[in-house]
Amino acid sequence: MNKNSYTVERFYSLDILRGIAALSVVFSHWKHFFYSGTILENFDKSKQPLFNWLYIFYTEGYLAVDLFFSLSGFIFYWLYSNRIAENHITSIHFLILRFSRLYPLHFVTLLLVACSQILLMDTQGYYFVYPNNDSIHFLLNLFFASSWGLQNGNSFNGPILSVSIEVLLYAIFFSCCRLLPVKMYVLVLLSIIGFIIKRYLSIPIGIGITSFFMGGFMFFIYQKIITSYHANKFTLFVFVLMILSWLATIIFIYSTDNISFHSENSISLYSSSNNLFNTAKKFLMRFQIWPICILFPLTILSLALIENFRGSLGKRFSFIGDISYSSYLIHFPLQLLIYIAATYLKFSTSVFYTSWFMISYFILLLLICYGSYRYFEMPAQKFLREYLNTYKKSYIFS
Repeated sequence: MNKNSYTVERFYSLDILRGIAALSVVFSHWKHFFYSGTILENFDKSKQPLFNWLYIFYTEGYLAVDLFFSLSGFIFYWLYSNRIAENHITSIHFLILRFSRLYPLHFVTLLLVACSQILLMDTQGYYFVYPNNDSIHFLLNLFFASSWGLQNGNSFNGPILSVSIEVLLYAIFFSCCRLLPVKMYVLVLLSIIGFIIKRYLSIPIGIGITSFFMGGFMFFIYQKIITSYHANKFTLFVFVLMILSWLATIIFIYSTDNISFHSENSISLYSSSNNLFNTAKKFLMRFQIWPICILFPLTILSLALIENFRGSLGKRFSFIGDISYSSYLIHFPLQLLIYIAATYLKFSTSVFYTSWFMISYFILLLLICYGSYRYFEMPAQKFLREYLNTYKKSYIFS
């Protein structure tokens, strides 16, 4: 191993990146405040608070979900892949680890949204944003199955959809580590399979598979670089590539108004151009290759490499990553409660266009999320792990 490398105990920079990704999704959901029931109407996106400054978050923030999957792939291959492959972590142990982290907050926010939506339906005669709030979809949400193909659309705490996909990814990840070689070519093959699933079957899990295993692939690249004799030069090279990629992305987004990486219709805007450059742009947009296969993996790899050689990068701001899960799951329930209060108090939706309201909302959200993480999620996780591990041992030896 290169003498300058050392074992990282925690990637603080990736924690911060995960937190920023979660808040990016919150920005992309700011339009929820302008829904009339489950219909978005009379909404002027350009009037959203600080729109010129936060344009990229409002218009492209939803892409952060793909970044979540890539981050999970990198971290899970770093933490678990070899231990699962060598049978040091059993399926039950892995299940307990993930269940204890994800389920307590999911269950509480699901109940909160369900009660709030029932109240809104009883008093106003409609639901807010997500329409399918019946018993069947409640059961699907209860078991993290809201995006497994059994649903009729978005329901209850809508953002949980991507967590539902991630739960499936955990099962695929564990099975692959246990049954297949933990090798780079396997991850490349799985990423391609995910791409094919998304392209030809239009199943949400497809893009999750591609992003997750691209993240895992980056972990293998990371390992090879830090053990190389030219590790510092490779790190600098990856960092420069990452900076150039982000500059190109920002320039592209700001120079092509109202066009997003996921837009199916955006291709027609360029139909008059036949040159190679525009053809490449259309291809990258249409198939999401740029963010999923280039931009996000490069960013994760670059930050991990820098932290490996520099030391704890951004440790004092790692709390942003700690509250990423809570900010992701709590932001819609908070929007729903504010919407109900605004409805009763007959507030005009114009207040949601103001900067002071947005700043107040984010301050309140972060405070609630910090309290949730410290006083609910971590204690609940500790209790469940101790209880379930004790139960598992007693069951095995009974």
